[in-house]
Amino acid sequence: MSKKKKKTTTSKTTKKPIKKRRAAKKPAANPQAAATDTRHYTVHVLTTSTGDLVSRLVGAVLTQFSGSTFQRVSHPLQDNLQKLERTLQKIDKENALVVHALASPDAKRLVRKYCVEDRIPHFDVTGPLVYFISDHVGEFPADDVARLHQVDADYFRRVDAMEFTMQHDDGLGVDTLEQAEIVIVGLSRVSKSPTSLFLGSRGFRVANVSIAPEVGFPPELRKVKKKIVAFTVQPKRLQEIRAARFPQLEGVKYHNLTDVIQEVMQAEAEYRKRKYPLIDITNLTIEQTAARVLESLKLQIR
Repeated sequence: MSKKKKKTTTSKTTKKPIKKRRAAKKPAANPQAAATDTRHYTVHVLTTSTGDLVSRLVGAVLTQFSGSTFQRVSHPLQDNLQKLERTLQKIDKENALVVHALASPDAKRLVRKYCVEDRIPHFDVTGPLVYFISDHVGEFPADDVARLHQVDADYFRRVDAMEFTMQHDDGLGVDTLEQAEIVIVGLSRVSKSPTSLFLGSRGFRVANVSIAPEVGFPPELRKVKKKIVAFTVQPKRLQEIRAARFPQLEGVKYHNLTDVIQEVMQAEAEYRKRKYPLIDITNLTIEQTAARVLESLKLQIR
């Protein structure tokens, strides 16, 4: 008796085994790959004068955009239409942004015309401010480019302040210390000179005096106590700066971290004893340090 073949039945839906599709794997996060997705822009800053203030303003704003990278290109002294037109013609419109602070209405119109034609985003820094003041004082602006370069009392004051500051750098000119508006004291390599020059460029007569453990504090400081601000810094950072600045002095106390710690502690104790306002410059830029100095001495920014 022959065996009957067993008939197997399969539903239509299971005749062929269906392989389940796997979702495509997401590529693992790769910092280098992510970096290639960063957007790159070139920001062109067009100004009638030197453009220092506008350029720094734009630079400060750009730091707030971490998802993009920027190249800032300054085009100062765009004081006539021919020069401005040549500058605009050289701008590569690919990922370009234009920020301008131009005094002449004709110059503003020229920038707008070029940027609209080349589809370049553009922003007039001075326009809104000019219109705001004009509306509220009831007077039209003069649009006189020559006024930007006027030599007035303020100009001569700044020149005098810079000369004084350079003549009183790093302990120089202590016999005329009382003529200073600001006196900065601190150990070697705590950014006294850069901060002094920055403040000098703003019209303040600044003197800075280095304090060394072997020499102590000059007696002339007693006459200017109300003008003094002391700088300090974290010892490790100070040791790194000194090592980078004077590698040939390696092995001496000037470089040794233990000695630097002791030096900073002794200096800070003496500053407090003398009741000098104390500013830790470790994580500050020169501009921030200068602002702290003015705040400590209750001086107005110029």
